[in-house]
Amino acid sequence: MTSRAFRCQVRLALNDIDRHVYEQKTVVLAQQPDEPDEHILLRFLAFVFFFHERMEDAHGWLEASRPDLEVRDLIGELEMWVECGTPPIKRVTRALGRYKQARFVALFVDPEEAAQFRSDVRSHRARNADRMEIFLVDPDFMERLENVAGRSMQWSATINEGLLYLECDGEMLEGSLIPSSP
Repeated sequence: MTSRAFRCQVRLALNDIDRHVYEQKTVVLAQQPDEPDEHILLRFLAFVFFFHERMEDAHGWLEASRPDLEVRDLIGELEMWVECGTPPIKRVTRALGRYKQARFVALFVDPEEAAQFRSDVRSHRARNADRMEIFLVDPDFMERLENVAGRSMQWSATINEGLLYLECDGEMLEGSLIPSSP
């Protein structure tokens, strides 16, 4: 008997002043039984920081050749590939070579994991490796978010000058996305 995924959702009210994005959307993701809470929360945060109306769950936790999240254009061409946490390096290097026009983004909480990931991408001599954008989420912010998070959440998110003000089910949190240095 296999374990079933958990349905997780965020009712998101997003005000991204930096990018002039103002949206309300319910984001539903499947959390696999062996998927850590930190990973699913990074996926939700990716929706906030890189919001695009066509961003969707690509089931990267289950499928070795797929990202965590992706954005495709209206004819199905990949526009953005998003990884949350350390992905299989083989899938990233293949994708970097295959999708030459897509934006590649990876989110991490642990700076050492981000540095190791960058090193692995370089050591595998991935084509277009310089296109991989790596960002860090503040570990304290993530810890506070994990303490208040649940399977169904109401998020009111405002991004101004790179700073995220997040109200999660009545709790106010503040954090940012920091570009990882090369």
